[in-house]
Amino acid sequence: MRVAIAEDSGLIREALGVLLATIGMEVTASVPTGTELLAAVRDAPPDVAIVDMRMPPTRTNEGLLTARALRRAHPGMGVLVVTAHDDDPFAADLFAGGAAGIGYMRKDNITNRQALKDALERLREGQPVIDSHLAARLLAGYPQSQRLSGLSERERRILELMAQGLSNSGIAQRVHLSPKTVESHIASIFTKLGLRPEPTENRRVLAVLAWADAARHG
Repeated sequence: MRVAIAEDSGLIREALGVLLATIGMEVTASVPTGTELLAAVRDAPPDVAIVDMRMPPTRTNEGLLTARALRRAHPGMGVLVVTAHDDDPFAADLFAGGAAGIGYMRKDNITNRQALKDALERLREGQPVIDSHLAARLLAGYPQSQRLSGLSERERRILELMAQGLSNSGIAQRVHLSPKTVESHIASIFTKLGLRPEPTENRRVLAVLAWADAARHG
C-alpha cells in the first residue's frame, strides 16, 4: 500500500515513516504541511494519506481542509486525519461530505501497528474509520439527538463500533454476542435511523453519518 504523510513535527514524521515500513507500507511523500502534501500527490496519488489535524499556519483545522482538498482532487483516496487531542471541534466536520474512506484517530492509537494497518486497509477499501474515543464522545455528548434518541444502549454501543469500522464478527467479539444477534441489532439501528435498503448506498456509512450529523447540530 502506498501512503503519504503530512505532519509538521519532523520527529513524529520520521517515526511514522519507520512504523509504516515495518507493516509493509510504502511512504511516497512525507511533508510538514497540507499545502506541500497536495503538491506532492498531485500527479501520483497514494492509496491513503495520513494528515495531522493541526498544522501550520494556524494549527487549528488544517487537517480538515487538507482532507477535503484531497478528496476533491482524488475521490478514491483514503484519508486518515490524526490528532493529539480528544476534543477537536472540527472532527465531526470531517464526515460532512460523506464518511466513505475517511478516518479519524488519536496519535496515541496509531502507534499500535495492527490498529494502524487495519485502519489503512479499511480506508483503502472505502470504509470509514473513527477512533473509539471520538465515537464514544459524540455518542455520549449528544444523547438527546433526535436521530439517535431512539437507539437502545446496546444499539448505541454497536453503532460506535460500526463507526470504528469493525465488521459484524468483530463487533460480536467486542460485545460478546453471536454474529447473528449483532446482525439483528444492526438491522434495528438501520430501521430506527430510517435507512432503507438501497442498492447504491452503504447503510453502514449512512449510519455513521447519522451520528456525525447529530454531533454537528446537537
